[in-house]
Amino acid sequence: MSTWQDLKNNPRLREIYFKRIELIKLIREWFWSQDFVETETPLAVRFPGQEPYLNPVPVELTDPQGVSNQFYLHTSPEYFMKKLLASGFNKIFQITKTFRNHESFGGLHNPEFTMIEWYRAPGTYREIMDDTEKLFKFVGKKIGVGKLIYKEKNVDILGEWDRMTMKEVWKKYAGLDLDNNLTIEQLGQTVRQKGYAVAEDDAYEDLFFKIFLNEIEPKLGINKPVFVYNYPAQMCSLSRPCEGDARYAERFELYVGGVELANAFGELTDASEQKLKLEQDKKHREQLGKPVWPVDQDFIAALSSGIPSASGVALGVDRMIVLFTGAKDINEVIFGSAQDQINN
Repeated sequence: MSTWQDLKNNPRLREIYFKRIELIKLIREWFWSQDFVETETPLAVRFPGQEPYLNPVPVELTDPQGVSNQFYLHTSPEYFMKKLLASGFNKIFQITKTFRNHESFGGLHNPEFTMIEWYRAPGTYREIMDDTEKLFKFVGKKIGVGKLIYKEKNVDILGEWDRMTMKEVWKKYAGLDLDNNLTIEQLGQTVRQKGYAVAEDDAYEDLFFKIFLNEIEPKLGINKPVFVYNYPAQMCSLSRPCEGDARYAERFELYVGGVELANAFGELTDASEQKLKLEQDKKHREQLGKPVWPVDQDFIAALSSGIPSASGVALGVDRMIVLFTGAKDINEVIFGSAQDQINN
């Protein structure tokens, strides 16, 4: 949102900021109308997620006696929201600040951003797709916006939305059969054949994104939004396997105008399997030379206590506002963004 002086003197930025306030109000109204319960969970946590490519911000909290404890600003409220599921809440949402270190400043990124996360238990990831589409259409109708504009792309949100498997988008946009690229050896060979550089320590996900980010993602959701679902299982530590084909997992992402807006899972609720996958992610972090911390045993205990078959999603509110307001980038929708503070 730039500086307070810009907000005071620039009518366009003032209009964007007032639209931001209205959009967040409408988001809440939709969830309340669907009988979701709004929740609040900690920003500073002892044991953040183990995702190899996400970096929580470390903070040290000291008590009056001078005893220090290491905490981290969360990259997602996921663990604590699932603990709420274990305690008997079954339709919950949260609008929260989220923090990710080593993010670029500007464009579609800011190290501090606003996220909405919600869960259904019981619930399927297809129901979460339905929720997401209905939320966008509700907001669009309320503010009179039927098309979202980003970098000269006009995306119709009030009409029919697409749903495509990851296998389908790899075939359509990269001309590849993903079934034949589900091992690191197979995918490494394909990536080399396409002319991309491959490092000895590249993981499967690294190889996957060399093709996906360059050849597929920019083409997704150009005329209408698209849900891309069923990702390779090795990229989905928090997702349950697809029925009938355990090589893939119940995960989807939403794309609008080539922009990724939401990441969702059919949640893995098997405690022993979840613990194993988190330990594997922790080992991957060690191999990457990143800080590590113990797996949150309270989270594992919550899963062990029994959670209904659940699904959930995290949606980037700032990116959503960029699309609904026609802002140039994320700095224009965040008052006092990191980049603006550095520049001032």
